[in-house]
Amino acid sequence: MFSRSKLILAAGSIALSALAAAGCSAGAQPEAQRPADAPQQVQPLQSGSSEQASTFQAPVSTDKPDIRAGVHGNEERVVFDFSGLKGVDGIKVMKHELNEQAPVWGGSGEPVEGITGKAFLHIYVEVADPERRTAGPESFDQRLARSAVVNDNSHGTGELTIGLAQSVDYEVLVEGEKVIVNMAAGPLGR
Repeated sequence: MFSRSKLILAAGSIALSALAAAGCSAGAQPEAQRPADAPQQVQPLQSGSSEQASTFQAPVSTDKPDIRAGVHGNEERVVFDFSGLKGVDGIKVMKHELNEQAPVWGGSGEPVEGITGKAFLHIYVEVADPERRTAGPESFDQRLARSAVVNDNSHGTGELTIGLAQSVDYEVLVEGEKVIVNMAAGPLGR
């Protein structure tokens, strides 16, 4: 009986190998012919010479909030963009305040190095980010907005901070998973 089990196992293995070699083509459709100018399939990267290995660059991870700034007329804008991050589902501004207190990293209370400014706009948000991602600080070459950071993102809340050259008039808007801050040295033109 023991040798019969081995015989059945061996026959089954041979049958599976034959199916795999044939490509399990029962009922398969023939591959359509591609026009001559159609793109070719991408071939997987093969390990080989050191020349091939040195030209390969791994993609840069962008799985963190994006912080960017720009100028629109007499106003400046800073955008904290959480859209496209895996697992993020919504942002809600809880409160914001402008003061001279530099931000700290939430868990440790250590100062955020690299954020510059004389005044700081702190924006507290509810953010559904299970990975608790931070970003920055990013530096800007702008008259008002000098730097920004996502410095405390934990337990469903986050702090977004903008380092400013001076006190500003500002508004905070939410569009999807983006927090948009418009600011001006004088009153906003609204």
